[in-house]
Amino acid sequence: MHLDSDLLPGDSVRAVESLADAFGARSIRYALIGGLAVILRGRPRFTQDVGFLLEVPQVALPTLLNELVQRGFALDRAVVIKQYIQEHMTSFPFGGVRIDWLKPVLPLYSRTLADATPLEWTEGHTVRVATPEGLILTKMVSFRPQDQIDIETLLTANRDTIDVQLIREEWSPFAVTEVDRTSWLESAIGRRVVRRE
Repeated sequence: MHLDSDLLPGDSVRAVESLADAFGARSIRYALIGGLAVILRGRPRFTQDVGFLLEVPQVALPTLLNELVQRGFALDRAVVIKQYIQEHMTSFPFGGVRIDWLKPVLPLYSRTLADATPLEWTEGHTVRVATPEGLILTKMVSFRPQDQIDIETLLTANRDTIDVQLIREEWSPFAVTEVDRTSWLESAIGRRVVRRE
């Protein structure tokens, strides 16, 4: 799916292009996640955040952040480094848009990162985007009301191709302790996914 950039604030479009270019130039593994990825893998919805799952070697962070400052990102290098390394997530602004980075510390995040595929973002720009399965898994971890809506959207939009078994396998370490979430997921799959005979 090609992004209709008229649906998003210009800062979102430019931020994704700039970050993808910077990551690609340094061979940094990343995947676009969150609402923008849902737009590409499901259907349009409103979002003002840009979310990335990425694996950046600690030694490469300062140089990457220096380049991002030159590209117009407003960030405190020391704060971003500390948050990314110690808290496994950080955020900073680009114009009027919040950029969220998430470190792949859970096995399901690593799988999401590994399975991401390139999609056309805008003319001349491709971006690695989490698969529908990966997006569902990341949203099962957060599990806010909007995440639940997004999961249902992704299941519906990809009902003929979604790999339910992969989702179940990657979620299985949480199934025993997150009984309510797991039950909700199974119910959503039952309602939204075409059953194959």
